[in-house]
Amino acid sequence: MSRLSEKIKIVYLTLVILFSMGVFAYLLDTWHIIKLKDHIPFLKHEPPVVGEETDDASLRKEEQLQKEEQRLQELELKLKEAEAKLGEQTGNVQKQQEEIELMRKGLAEERKKLEEQKQAAFQRQKTVKEMSGRLLNMPPDDAVAICANWSNADVVDVFLQMERDAEAEGRQSIVPFLLTKLPRERAGVITTLMMDERARMLPDTTDGPAPESAPSPAPTPAP
Repeated sequence: MSRLSEKIKIVYLTLVILFSMGVFAYLLDTWHIIKLKDHIPFLKHEPPVVGEETDDASLRKEEQLQKEEQRLQELELKLKEAEAKLGEQTGNVQKQQEEIELMRKGLAEERKKLEEQKQAAFQRQKTVKEMSGRLLNMPPDDAVAICANWSNADVVDVFLQMERDAEAEGRQSIVPFLLTKLPRERAGVITTLMMDERARMLPDTTDGPAPESAPSPAPTPAP
C-alpha cells in the first residue's frame, strides 16, 4: 500500500511539474521571450494552399465580370446615342408640325379669300343681270342718265350682259343705240373696252386661258 502511495505521489508531482512548465512556457510566449509555435509544430498556422484549379476559376470569374461590365458600358453608350437621335427626331418633327400648321393657316386664308372672291363675283353678276334688265325696260335717255354715274367697267359689264340676253332671246340689242347717246369720247372708250372683254372671253388655244382677276365692285343699282 505504501508503494502505491509513493507511485501516486510521483505521478502527481510529475503532472504538477509539467503543468508548471506549460504555464511558465505560456508566460514566456505571452511576454514574447520565446515563440512556442517555432518549437511546437502543431501550433504553427500555415496559410491554406490554393490549388491551380481555384486560381483558374477565379480568373474565369474575373474575366466574366469584366466582359459583363464592358457589355453594360456598350449598352449605356447605345442608349445615349438613341436618346440623342430621338431628341433630334423630336425637334425635326416639331419643326415639320410648325411648318404644316403655317401651311394649313395659309391655305385656310387663301380658301377664305377665294370664297370671298366667288361670293363677290356671284353678287356682282347678280347685280349686273338685274341692272341689265332694268336698263332694258327704261327709256333710253333715262338709261343713259343712270350710266353716267357708273364707272366704265360697270357700264361695260352691264352692256355685255344686255347683249348676251338679247342674243339668248333672239332680239335686237339696244346697246349700240345707247352708245350713241353717250358722250362721243366715253362711248369710244366703252366700245374699246367691250371689244377687249369679248376678246378676253374667247378661248385661247395657244397660250391657254386668260388669268382670272378679282371681280370689280358691283354697279350701284339705280333708285
